[in-house]
Amino acid sequence: MKAGLSQDKLVAQTGISRSQLYFIESGRCVPRVETMEKIASVLNVKVSDIIIMAETLYPVKQAK
Repeated sequence: MKAGLSQDKLVAQTGISRSQLYFIESGRCVPRVETMEKIASVLNVKVSDIIIMAETLYPVKQAK
């Protein structure tokens, strides 16, 4: 959203499927590095920025 891209444009520019994008955005899957690189390139951010944001949105639960 901050980049001003719709999901359709992001899907078209990265070549990933809409369902894959949904699973990534919802935190239901961890994308491959290559996929993160494609997304980062289109959004003009670093892969590390995506990882930091994901960790903020979906913190890893520690096992007890």
